[in-house]
Amino acid sequence: MRKLGLALFVILSCLQLLAQEVKTRTARSGHVATANGEPLPATIKNRSTKVSVSADIKGDFSIAASDGDVLEISSVGYVTQQVSVSGTTHISIVLKAGDGKMDEVVVVGYGSQKKVNLSGAVNTVKVSNLTNRPINSLTKSLQGQVPGVTVIARPGDVGNDMGSINIRGRGNLGTSEPFYVIDGVPVSSGDFARINPADIESMSILKDAAASAIYGSRAAFGVVLVTTKKGKEGKMQVDLNAYYGSQKAVVLPDVLGSPDYATLMNEAYTNAGRSPVYTDEQIQKFRDGSDPDLYPNTDWYAATLKKSAPIWQTDLSVMGGGKTRYYMGASVMKQGSLIPGKDLTRYSLRANTESQISEIFKIGTNLSYIRDGFNNEGGSFSLTSLARMVPATVNKQSDGSWGTMTGGTVNAGNGGNNPLRSIAEGGRQSYETDRFIGSLNANLRPVKGLSLDGMFSYNAYGSRTSTFVSEMQPLINWLTKEPIESTRRFPNRLDEAWVKQSTLLAQFFATYDYQLKDHGFRLMGGASYENYNYRTLGAFRRDFINNELNAINAGSPGIAASDLGNNGDIQQNAFQSYFGRFNYNFAEKYFLEANIRFDASSKFAPGHRWGNFPSLSAAWRISKEDFFNVSWVDELKLRGSWGKLGNVNNVGNYDFYDGMSTGTVGILDNAFLTGIYQTRLANPNLTWEKVDMTNLGLDANLFHNKLTVQVDAFKKTTNDILLQMPIPFEWGVPGNTQPNNAGIVENKGIELSLGHNNHIGDFTYSISGNLSKIWNSITYLAGQDNQVTGDYYVYRQGQAIGSFYMYQADGLFVSDEEVANHASQSSSTKAGDIKFVDQNKDNIINGDDRVIVGNDVPYFNYGINLSAGYKGFDLNIMGQGVSGVSLYLPLEASWAFFNGAGVREYNLHRWTKENPDPNAAYPRLLMSADNTQNQVNNSFWLYDGDYFRIKVLSLGYSLPSSVIKKLKMQRIRFYLSSNNLFTIRAEKRMKDFDPEMASQRATYPQLKTFSAGLNVTF
Repeated sequence: MRKLGLALFVILSCLQLLAQEVKTRTARSGHVATANGEPLPATIKNRSTKVSVSADIKGDFSIAASDGDVLEISSVGYVTQQVSVSGTTHISIVLKAGDGKMDEVVVVGYGSQKKVNLSGAVNTVKVSNLTNRPINSLTKSLQGQVPGVTVIARPGDVGNDMGSINIRGRGNLGTSEPFYVIDGVPVSSGDFARINPADIESMSILKDAAASAIYGSRAAFGVVLVTTKKGKEGKMQVDLNAYYGSQKAVVLPDVLGSPDYATLMNEAYTNAGRSPVYTDEQIQKFRDGSDPDLYPNTDWYAATLKKSAPIWQTDLSVMGGGKTRYYMGASVMKQGSLIPGKDLTRYSLRANTESQISEIFKIGTNLSYIRDGFNNEGGSFSLTSLARMVPATVNKQSDGSWGTMTGGTVNAGNGGNNPLRSIAEGGRQSYETDRFIGSLNANLRPVKGLSLDGMFSYNAYGSRTSTFVSEMQPLINWLTKEPIESTRRFPNRLDEAWVKQSTLLAQFFATYDYQLKDHGFRLMGGASYENYNYRTLGAFRRDFINNELNAINAGSPGIAASDLGNNGDIQQNAFQSYFGRFNYNFAEKYFLEANIRFDASSKFAPGHRWGNFPSLSAAWRISKEDFFNVSWVDELKLRGSWGKLGNVNNVGNYDFYDGMSTGTVGILDNAFLTGIYQTRLANPNLTWEKVDMTNLGLDANLFHNKLTVQVDAFKKTTNDILLQMPIPFEWGVPGNTQPNNAGIVENKGIELSLGHNNHIGDFTYSISGNLSKIWNSITYLAGQDNQVTGDYYVYRQGQAIGSFYMYQADGLFVSDEEVANHASQSSSTKAGDIKFVDQNKDNIINGDDRVIVGNDVPYFNYGINLSAGYKGFDLNIMGQGVSGVSLYLPLEASWAFFNGAGVREYNLHRWTKENPDPNAAYPRLLMSADNTQNQVNNSFWLYDGDYFRIKVLSLGYSLPSSVIKKLKMQRIRFYLSSNNLFTIRAEKRMKDFDPEMASQRATYPQLKTFSAGLNVTF
């Protein structure tokens, strides 16, 4: 099936930015506006003419007008413009993309609606904000775009930096990502992240139950709908878009050099009552570089990571047609890593067609293929090991051999962990992923008002991973010239793994529209069936005769079959669904909508498979009332909704069966006995996690649509969350737990969006902003309260998910006398150490004194977009920020000398006897073995993760139409763009970390990108 899909693809790729001229000719008052000879709904009233036109109308527009009249030109998705008539006989107006008005058509589940008719909480994403950006993930490009939508864009190396989306807070104790649908086909978060933004026509985010309930059991945490571009009737249009950029680290750890390292190490030893390690003469050698073989000053981040890496992308698309309309696009993107030898290449192909077979019958196809190819020509290494490397360790000795010396002595550990040696000799890795999505859809309109839609789709994913770990010869001791056997790496090994998964989906729905005077009715009903299959296979062998072989069977065949590493898995599940929706509106003033979906999942035992998910919503357009006569209010609408949604993602495919495995089950006659044993206790009563959501909203357009406002307040409660409940030890099941539906989590929040657009002569501008505040709380844990997870997180009733649970720091001890008078911490606690709060006042610091001290989720998010245009120039700025979030950065992330690591600049601002500051940025210096009292989990190592970041800054110039016409083109635009240009951080102590990183020891850096690009339309 995949080969058939690939054969149907045509070469070409896409990014289409439509620039269209509307020419307006003046005549006398009292006439009718026309476009290409066809009447337009426009009249002149109060010396003002409003003209609404479709964006795909081309040619001359005739308008009846007199001197002093004002022509208001508007189009869905474009900025409304006003032009005064003052004796001019010909007016040329260029439609400029706008922020969407109340008459905009919005894509919703199984159909579309005018925005003015919506009663649910739906946000549309301005697609132009997603394109022409040097970024490899559609997910990350959504940061700051929509209120209530949190995008976690953790730093990561190429291929591992897609990001994740959360809508309206963490809804349970596991996965709470939204449901993604592309052209009616459910897809994974990975499929969504890799969509080429240039292929997107529209994107809607469904946030409340009224908007999402039509997707039932997968819509508990919101729905993201994407519609890709379709062909438009007319001559072929060709779009070519390309950019080339350079990436560099936003920030790297500010590691001190060898002189400071040695000096501070001496201080750490002295603080522990031990003799200094380095003499003044040795420190001077570090400083002057007179003996680099013994006393180097190595900058490991500069030596290991490249200063910059390229990223480029080229898109080409064609669209057009007659009764058969087509859109075909192709794209290639290549992104280099800061780690030498690593890169990612992505190929994207899309072919969408639509054929009007007759007046009542239409068929279409949507085909897409995306291939990610990752290549690493060198061996891998741990970023934690890079963070642990010290400047006093030699990279390479003067004779070209790998370094073995650290501060004048042999150090096999540091030499063996040399990341440059790992890159050069450690092996190689590659992976390829193939994503194919194909659908065939048909629409039949047999009678007026009735529409019958059917679709069959196939979504396939395949991947292959190959990792070869090379045998490496031992390092040579620089002093003795003898090999250091502990640094030998053997045997070599090849691991390969294959994954294949596919989803077949068939769905049908019918829609009937009926208008009876002012009463409008719409009824939709349908059914779908979905079948998912997953298979994986893996194998490894070792002891290859050399490091250049790439086939599994070239490994040693003499090892036992049990050591060959063969493994595999098969998973399957299916969904069956029935769904329906009823819409009613009276005079486009009062709106009522009801949705219902019935889902059955094979993940549950018979008798528990079906769930029903209803919703109700209503809206009132106050601005349509006769009594409402406020001239500066164009639209004012109140919305309200309630609904029930479901979640099945945290349930395993076979959790209602006993889990079984094979292996050693006992000893019989002095020999191991193999067999089958139970690993999980079945729960046939498992059922859906259920979300109840209530939403109240207000939409307004003010001052001739120059100001838009959207406000929503919501409450979302997730019931029947899966918890691992304890079972008796006597049952003999590993882990002594069983999954049960028991927990409850609640989210409350408020969201606000504001937008303003206007013009001053030839200068046009728009400003939009959004913010959201979410309160999250675990309200019930069925007796499993105070679950400590991940060392420093806790699940506690009444508290938020992601809560840090640890000792609360209260500055630093100033003197040993203060230590003696404080609650007992440890026998080694001294002046300069962290002081913990005795929460229960028992005069002893122990586990009972741990409290919740922060959270790792930004429950306050905001974004701002600024755009402006003037005579061919365009400027766009997008900023995004978060507040109320903390990061826990222990170990190599912040601790001096931890596990043999070095020191960072902020460690200089430490407590000393000469400066016994209780609020110093760092406690007294100690080596890791002497520092156990400060290295327990405590809030001193909790850092403020609040930030504001300029995510996008772009400047473009489009050649004037007079030049374009001579070149027989429609558009040529040049632009400069940047990503992650600069950041304002709230944290004042340690500044050399990225606030978007996770709470972990070390990470690949976040990237700042600068690019130059070209948009051409033929």
